[in-house]
Amino acid sequence: MRIELKPFQENAARDLLQEITFAQREVRLKKPQAIVLSSPTGSGKTVIVTQLLEWICQGGEEREGDKKAVFLWLSDSPELNAQSRDKIARQSSAFPENKLVLIEPPFSEERLQPGTVYFLNTQKLSKTSLLTRAGDGREYTIWETIENTVREQPEHVYLVIDEAHRGTAEDRDRKTANSIMQRFIKGYPEGGMGPVPLVIGMSATPERFEKLIEGANRTKRQHVINPDDVKQSGLLKEKIVLYHPQEDQPADWSLLELAAKRWKDYHNKWDKYCREQHLEQTVEPVLVIQVEDGNAKQLSKTNLDDVVKVTERAIGKLPDAAWAHAFQEDTDIEAGGRKIRKIEASKIDGDRAARIVLFKMSLSTGWDCPRAEVMMSFRKTVDHTLIAQLVGRMVRTPLARKVEGNELLNTVALVLPHYDEDGLRKIIRTLNNPDPESGLAVEVADASELVTVRIDASKETCIQCYQSLPSYRIERVPKMSSIRRLVRFARYLSMDEINLDMLDDVKGLIVRTLERELARYKKNKAFVGNMSANQEIEVAETWIGYGEEDGGGKSKKVTVKATEENIDDLFARCGRSLGEGLHMEYWRAREGGDQLRTKLELIGLLMEDDTMERLEEICGGRLAELQQKHELAIRKLGSAARERYNVLKRIAKEPEPENLLLSPEMEIKKEGTPWEKHLYVEENGSFSAALNTWESRVVDIILEDTSVIAWLRVVPRKDWALCIPYDKENEKHPLYPDIIAFRKVKGKIVADLLDPHGTHIDDAVEKARGLSAYARKHSGDFGRIDLIIVNKNGQVKRLDFNDERVRDRVDRVKSREHLEEIIADMG
Repeated sequence: MRIELKPFQENAARDLLQEITFAQREVRLKKPQAIVLSSPTGSGKTVIVTQLLEWICQGGEEREGDKKAVFLWLSDSPELNAQSRDKIARQSSAFPENKLVLIEPPFSEERLQPGTVYFLNTQKLSKTSLLTRAGDGREYTIWETIENTVREQPEHVYLVIDEAHRGTAEDRDRKTANSIMQRFIKGYPEGGMGPVPLVIGMSATPERFEKLIEGANRTKRQHVINPDDVKQSGLLKEKIVLYHPQEDQPADWSLLELAAKRWKDYHNKWDKYCREQHLEQTVEPVLVIQVEDGNAKQLSKTNLDDVVKVTERAIGKLPDAAWAHAFQEDTDIEAGGRKIRKIEASKIDGDRAARIVLFKMSLSTGWDCPRAEVMMSFRKTVDHTLIAQLVGRMVRTPLARKVEGNELLNTVALVLPHYDEDGLRKIIRTLNNPDPESGLAVEVADASELVTVRIDASKETCIQCYQSLPSYRIERVPKMSSIRRLVRFARYLSMDEINLDMLDDVKGLIVRTLERELARYKKNKAFVGNMSANQEIEVAETWIGYGEEDGGGKSKKVTVKATEENIDDLFARCGRSLGEGLHMEYWRAREGGDQLRTKLELIGLLMEDDTMERLEEICGGRLAELQQKHELAIRKLGSAARERYNVLKRIAKEPEPENLLLSPEMEIKKEGTPWEKHLYVEENGSFSAALNTWESRVVDIILEDTSVIAWLRVVPRKDWALCIPYDKENEKHPLYPDIIAFRKVKGKIVADLLDPHGTHIDDAVEKARGLSAYARKHSGDFGRIDLIIVNKNGQVKRLDFNDERVRDRVDRVKSREHLEEIIADMG
């Protein structure tokens, strides 16, 4: 792959690959199979399946490559097929352009070719289609081609059914598409084609895919992606900001002007961000404007001349190429002195010249544009469901990750001049509880209730202090061994020109460790590496890379004849177990000796649990050293490069700390009491927040302390929010302390972590232990780390976890009552 998958995506592809292995065994026994990827809109289904196809074709994750693999990608839309093909071409390193074939007349082949992905859509499969009829030089119908391919190698033909979002497609069109798709699933005797035995379905609504295979007597195997994993991944924007008129009066053009200015703001901020982060390409945001339908006399009831005039009055004159339309009309149009070119919905995101796109109802199937940051609609309240669906396709992040240090670039703006209160409520309700095809729930904020706050520049020393504090990201991600993380870390150092020799150094360290382990094991006569190549050896029936999720158990061993062929196979498995081509590094380091014996030695070494444990220990220690040594150099990198290193921390078996980056500005709800000395302030220099009783009491105490120069209210789940891990029910959970205060002590800034937290809350004991564990590691970074209780009389009790005696007692706490005793005794 040319891109790095999110951990949940890689995990999904890995699970699907395992299901494919099981399914192929059943196919050999004449039992048809269906593997289903149930994945929310916006989660990157195409990316996941592309990785799966690469692994099937080239091998990976404990599986040999399938040199006979043929892939048939079926959807109900030519535009969707073209979009999928373009995505695979951009993302995959395994399938060059000539291996991505759109099946169109006059296609006629006896069989489909291995190593190729063929794209076919149901609209090309009607009885009148040239593909379904022989003659005029075409010897084979598409049905015969598929049947010939499947009959020859049934377990090597993979049918991918793309059950993608269809927007407002008519029921009649859906039924037609479904009946054609079912020919592949149930067979089509009229065309001479039997059922394709191995089907991979990808859908945001698995129920509809299940209807497709209903009655087909197929074994169904399913991988379901958790929506929370998608939200945590950074693939989706955090918030939709809704603009609408406050009174029932005409506001079309003033709100269009507002939308254009908002787009200009996005444009400027993206330009600044991309330059500062040294990104190869600048993100060019798109303003999409939904106009009203037309009639026989006019293209649209919305005055398109005024649309152009008002937009350019707000943002300046744009080149003709910046204007485009996605109307049903297939020709360019004239409006406002501009030539507005035709563009297909699926091409908008890839067309870097497009800045302003006009459309009516046409952005449905194929509409997928992370660059669309602002949407303005001239349509009326009755279209709330359609608008919610469209916005659901806009909330993808352009960089496929959150933008640190700039909250605006993690939002989408929606401008609705013709929506009354009831219509707005329906929009918000639909966005908060979307159907699976529209995407996941996203926070919706009313722009009229928001105020912009910015960092108080006079408190720069406090900002630097906060950004140096250790914080953790607690995510549901598959974990990776220290061996692989170390090699990737070294590769990143080389890529970023921090240390060009580090990758070779790290590989050398691992090879030397293996050689030392070999020398130690050779003293044991029973060691498999001492066996000659024609003897029987014990091997693991199931190999799992050490440190990988679900790993760690002892392997079940079976006995096989040590022939040259199965030694090569087991050696390849060593490579997949170690990862990063390390088995070949070991082999090359011992080049010149007996090649079979070298392979046998490595196979035997990795069968010993002690070997992997020792490697993990050595690699984990070296990784920690390198992280500390190069921390400052990594901080100076652009955001995309820094994020690679942060991901390596998040996939460690135990959470590792990261540094924080505050956003220079953010939009918050206008509510509550104004407070002094906050790090973020409005134009008047104050910060308004609706604090609860305990929080208010703590802030009052903070502000009474003359050494306090600033404080920060931590907003949970923000990228810049300090986060502490705690254990509950054998899982890591995030704790966000409410307040960080900054004091000036002997000329230096000292940070205090203050968390007002009731003992009556279910997880109070676990959070207290989490604070204690955090303090044991990081007490030197804080003046105080306090758990604060305010009793009914307003009396404040504090447990300072920087006190080792407090930590020792809290570590042994068994219940809430026990915790309350400690607070009463030591608070």
